[in-house]
Amino acid sequence: MSEEIAAWEVRLPERASGHARTRRATLRRPLASGGEEAVSVPVAVGKRLAARGDGLPLTRPELLALVDETALACARARIAELLGRRDYTALEVSAKLADEGYGAGAAERAVSWARSCGLVDDARYGAAFARAKALAGWGRLKVERELARRGVSVDELEGWPEEFFDPGDELERARALAARRRLTGRNDYEKIARFLYGRGFSRSVALDVAREVAQDRS
Repeated sequence: MSEEIAAWEVRLPERASGHARTRRATLRRPLASGGEEAVSVPVAVGKRLAARGDGLPLTRPELLALVDETALACARARIAELLGRRDYTALEVSAKLADEGYGAGAAERAVSWARSCGLVDDARYGAAFARAKALAGWGRLKVERELARRGVSVDELEGWPEEFFDPGDELERARALAARRRLTGRNDYEKIARFLYGRGFSRSVALDVAREVAQDRS
């Protein structure tokens, strides 16, 4: 049996075969010398290859070229599917693709495509996120930290921070949050300051409001 003549077979994993990262499809073919040759691919890629009506190329280079082309197409489709549900940052989309078994090359090219056509826009995401969290009572520092964790720098946001946070409003939000805290009369100043700082308010705002609340309840 010739290695170049043997046909490739697509083997898909069982549906309940573990986490997405560990669930992989496999392209296999027998070798003339015994044993088999295998190529591991994301499940979505395996399904698309299995659905081909004209079969798979016989040579390994041709197969790998097809796998690369199919992986990019599947990664793009997956990004479009994700963004049909809610907005994501480029970092979040990349992490999703990696979690589903896509290699760095396919993921990078798919994310670059999504950015070029406006599907993924970190500045748009960041502006919407910052405004929503400011209205929910988050402080500036917490918003900055959470955006950074999602791969967005506030330097990308036009008008940051003035158009998102008014110093007077931030002080009032901090006061409103602190007023709802139950205090025991022991270390109230430290507790309020720590709570507000943890919610992302600046150190000066947290300390000023903590001092006000501690004095009012003393």
